[in-house]
Amino acid sequence: MRKKAAILLAALLVLAIFGTVHGEEGKISGEISLTGLIKDGKDNDAKLTEYRDIRNGVYGGGDLQYQKDRNHVTFEAKDIGYHTQQYRLEGGRWDAYRLDFKYDEIPHNYTFDANTFYSGVGSSNLTYATNTPNTNSATWSPFDYSVKRRNMEGSFKLDLFNPFYVNVSVNQQKKTGIYPLGAAGTSPGGIAIELPTNIDYTTNNLQAAVGYSSKPLSISVNYLYSQFNNGDGVQNFRNPATTDTAATTDTLFLAPNNNYHKIDVQGGVKLPWQSKFNIDLSSSRAESSTMLGTSYVTNTTAATSNIGIQGRTGISLSNPYFDGKVNTDNYNFVLTSNPFSFFNVKLFYKYYNKSDVSTQITTTDGANILLNDLFGYRKNTYGLETGFKLPASFHLMAAYNFIKTERQREDLPKNRDNLFDVGLKWSGLSFMAVKVGYEYLNRAAEFAVTENPVVDLEPYLRRFDAAPRERDTYKASLEIFPIETLSFNVGYRHNKARYTDTILGLTDSKVDQFNFDVDWQAHKRLRFFGYLDLEQRVYNQFQRQTNGVALDPATTPTAVNFNWTSSQTENTYGYGIGADIALIPGKLTLKLANNSVKSDGSVDYTYLLGAVALPAGRTQDNIDLNARDSYRLNNYVARATYQMTKVLTLSVTYAYEEYAYDDSQFSSYRYYVSVTQGGYLTGAYKDPSYRVHIGLISMNFKL
Repeated sequence: MRKKAAILLAALLVLAIFGTVHGEEGKISGEISLTGLIKDGKDNDAKLTEYRDIRNGVYGGGDLQYQKDRNHVTFEAKDIGYHTQQYRLEGGRWDAYRLDFKYDEIPHNYTFDANTFYSGVGSSNLTYATNTPNTNSATWSPFDYSVKRRNMEGSFKLDLFNPFYVNVSVNQQKKTGIYPLGAAGTSPGGIAIELPTNIDYTTNNLQAAVGYSSKPLSISVNYLYSQFNNGDGVQNFRNPATTDTAATTDTLFLAPNNNYHKIDVQGGVKLPWQSKFNIDLSSSRAESSTMLGTSYVTNTTAATSNIGIQGRTGISLSNPYFDGKVNTDNYNFVLTSNPFSFFNVKLFYKYYNKSDVSTQITTTDGANILLNDLFGYRKNTYGLETGFKLPASFHLMAAYNFIKTERQREDLPKNRDNLFDVGLKWSGLSFMAVKVGYEYLNRAAEFAVTENPVVDLEPYLRRFDAAPRERDTYKASLEIFPIETLSFNVGYRHNKARYTDTILGLTDSKVDQFNFDVDWQAHKRLRFFGYLDLEQRVYNQFQRQTNGVALDPATTPTAVNFNWTSSQTENTYGYGIGADIALIPGKLTLKLANNSVKSDGSVDYTYLLGAVALPAGRTQDNIDLNARDSYRLNNYVARATYQMTKVLTLSVTYAYEEYAYDDSQFSSYRYYVSVTQGGYLTGAYKDPSYRVHIGLISMNFKL
């Protein structure tokens, strides 16, 4: 609160000084608002307020401006006293300099009233007092999964020596709170533990730019330095997979401290034939260093315990510290030209190179020797875009991109993309425009995994991010505005992708999208508006279940080695309707609106077992997921606004919002699952559904 009060006091002090010194000569204007909020809701407040603050209370805001000749000062405030509050103080002299200061907050609420058997939530040490954790979740301690971001920024811009300029800004972003992270009780495999992890992130940024901007040349040099600090950097926790009385602590390593430098040169020059050449050249380096763990928990079965006597299994590392270093170079060159009224063209080349020169660590774990892979890649993009004005009010657009990608990656180290795009627009009628388009992508890839004999599924897997693919996209839209007070738009988009070389993995996908919106000023006192969005996504996979013996998908299926398919479908429907009604023109207006979005998701699984019977208790129907990320969100808003005087406005708002979520993975939710079946959960993301009624009364006063 001290920081917030200091911001407000500083702003008011600056304005007071200007008002006192220049009050007779300068001009002060602005507005002040005050809003009272009351709500009545059920169920999950965290989802309701995921990125916002809705609670009973009063908050204020507004803006004040002072101006005299070329001097000016502005202060803006929003949601004062709430977790979404924002402040800005800006001032300077036009065409000479400008000072700017900003402060804002935003919450990210995940789950309220989560539960855990751990003590020490909110610290870097999680523990419990007894030999084994309490499995009665009804007696666990509640806490909130919530992270708050505070952002503070100051900047200075100098234009005094036009056409030269200097910009400098500093920024600090702090994130604090509790975030859910998962850990394995034993490795490999073992129980899962959901940990309320303490987050204490601080990011400091410094940006500086020096530039020259005048015809025909503009150029700037920009520098960015960013420093990230992660408090303790670790989350220590007592592991419930151990039964030792010494309360041995395990460690979860969080995001490491790091530094980032970037220098960027941008420029452009105007050329004959209405042409311009632009460049953007940048180089950056990211560095971090972190300590590595040298042990994991293992389970040795013993007759004295159904969990087992736990011990530490050591591993040896060639270096106990990992030094990360990634260098990135990015070069862009663009030439645009409009030599004739009926023709324009754009040529461009982009080069992107990410070089990973981090430490490679040799890990020795018994007979297993592992070496961490580095990941870098290089991408070259060549492009051409053209536009032609044709007779009869047609406009043709065509584009081609060739992209070559090379990666430090074993399975798919190279891609070659050919992307064609063509579009046609007709505007032969003054009240209508029609657009159609087609895009085709052909992606070739080089597959590099070879194993003889085959020891895993890698020779058959084709990961969809880089697998060979063909994709067709069709687009069409219609804009009609038959009269000045009526307009509507209709659009459709179809996308079909085929993974042409995939054996195991994503085999094809299809996306269909339809949208419609309308705006009609039916009367000077009455306006209607609305929209409709429909979307369907289908993703098909072909995969294999194996115990590590029969790996080839062509092998005759058995009860433990067989292929399976999945078809994932997501249907989304959204609409909005509303009206603006002037009950008393210039005095009393009424706004009514209703918005709704609904998503139905499901996954249809099929076991390809042939004559082999399905496992006991399973059928081709009950293995499906009937609800996957299915949700419904509805809201209704009614607002009446009364212009009491020229400077005072009163508004009253009622809003109702309802959110219902259904997902198979959350059905029959349990906090504690036996060690042999799963582990310990805390309720993160559980039951996000809610219903809420909100009332607001606002007053706005103009100075």
